[in-house]
Amino acid sequence: MALTARELEAQFFQNLNAVVEPWVRAGLASPGLVPAGLVVVETIGRKSKTIRRTPLVGVLLEGRLIVSTVRGARSQWVRNAIATPAVRYWLLGSEHAGVAAVFAAQVESPPVKTFPPLVCQLLTGPLAAAVALGWAFAVITPLTTGP
Repeated sequence: MALTARELEAQFFQNLNAVVEPWVRAGLASPGLVPAGLVVVETIGRKSKTIRRTPLVGVLLEGRLIVSTVRGARSQWVRNAIATPAVRYWLLGSEHAGVAAVFAAQVESPPVKTFPPLVCQLLTGPLAAAVALGWAFAVITPLTTGP
């Protein structure tokens, strides 16, 4: 039986992620010296309850990590982050814990005013337009540990 276009797309990204994910988690092309790059975001599968790691393009801005996908709410990591906003992510080879706020079509988004000014401007301007075109974004707020 032939796969549908959507199944082929999902299979392509699954295979690509399996190759790229270990390198990105180790810090290759990670944001750091420049604000944009590749990161790995770890979610918990909403159905399987297993750990899922996905390499994504990310931008560091005002202490937040903004990650995106052109696949919109069809992306499994987006669906998983909506179901369980607690995530882990890797920057420059280091693991961090955070909480994801998802912005996608037909998803109730958190109040934009809860974010720092530049992030708020992005969310109400260019990112809002991209969501209207079918993209999805998550703004990950890091959890601080220690005293």
